[in-house]
Amino acid sequence: MLFAVLWSMFMELSDHWATIVNTLRDGLMVVDPGGKILFVNLAAEELTGYVAGDICGKSCRVLNCTGCEIYENGSDDEFCGLYKKGEVKAKKCMIVNKDGLSVHVVKNATVLRDVNNNVIGAIETLTDMSEIVRQEQEIESLRISCQLDDGYHGLIGE
Repeated sequence: MLFAVLWSMFMELSDHWATIVNTLRDGLMVVDPGGKILFVNLAAEELTGYVAGDICGKSCRVLNCTGCEIYENGSDDEFCGLYKKGEVKAKKCMIVNKDGLSVHVVKNATVLRDVNNNVIGAIETLTDMSEIVRQEQEIESLRISCQLDDGYHGLIGE
């Protein structure tokens, strides 16, 4: 009975999968074991500037992520560090969008495995941190212009 209820819930969710992932504010990207992009949600399209039709089928390296670790696999083959580690958690990095501009993101990624534990791909989320980075830079600029780092804990007096 419980299995039937869970199966019914799963089937209902799978019918609404596109709606669910396109509601997310974070960019979501699914890649195959070779790093070929299979799917991006609407937030990833907005973040990268690429529409799904432009980026799906291409290597994830097109985003030039500074957080990616590429290892040699004994020959000229590139091997992604994500597949060695199994996951990436809260990694601050930058990607390059379609216009060639750097975008600050926090990346989370997990390897996907089938029932036999074979790697079938990976899923990544990209959280846009550009506004937070801009605000931090503005605060630092104001701190320098007010010379709050000089003196005694920022106090000014005679």
